[in-house]
Amino acid sequence: MSSSHPAPSSRGGLHHDTPGAVPVLDSLTDPPPAPLPDLATLRALIADAAARAADLLGRPGAPPAGGTPGEATSSAAADLSEATEPPGTAGLPSRAPGLSEADGLDDTTADIVRFIARSGDTHLELASTQLGLSVREMRLLAIAHRFGGRAAVATCLAPRPADPDLLSAAEHAVQPLRPSPTAPVERHHNHLTDAPARVQLRYGPDRLWHPYIERHGGWQPAAAPHPDPAEAYRAARAALRAPARR
Repeated sequence: MSSSHPAPSSRGGLHHDTPGAVPVLDSLTDPPPAPLPDLATLRALIADAAARAADLLGRPGAPPAGGTPGEATSSAAADLSEATEPPGTAGLPSRAPGLSEADGLDDTTADIVRFIARSGDTHLELASTQLGLSVREMRLLAIAHRFGGRAAVATCLAPRPADPDLLSAAEHAVQPLRPSPTAPVERHHNHLTDAPARVQLRYGPDRLWHPYIERHGGWQPAAAPHPDPAEAYRAARAALRAPARR
């Protein structure tokens, strides 16, 4: 006897193991009435919700699907070249939408970014408009989420206070790795910036060091966060050596 419980479909609907069952949205052809989104968006939302539910049911207490640090790292690295733009126009907005008092991120912003990180560029423009961001800014947040989940998005959005002694210790840890060891290192809030090396480390609310690299005049998430600033620095340098996808 086959199971009657629905499972996620690769097309974004739900399907059953029962022979002849039709996925919920696959039989629909007419556009949904307003204010519902179009069928493609509905399928993406259902697939996303099903994946999150399956993840939570399968691993109680675990972060929602798409929110695990380092998830889809290779995909995020491949996206870095698509997030570039001419010098002088790069960088996230100073007003930092979505920030809150807790981990630095409100739930609406976190959920939209997580959805885009999972679904790709299909809904990127709509999500950007919803959050009041440019497409490039939205893409950077999605890349950050793929590398380090919600905490990485908060780290990407705006600087946070950090213990000066923590930054000093991190600077000491990366000193042997710096290509220009006599050049000054800038400390600003939770940011440790080695400008000549085009590397920046950001200390996140997850107590991890998030690697960033400079490309085309702006800082971009470069790799999964790490508790060791030296390892995060190495990851950023490796990302700079990787060929950019055009």
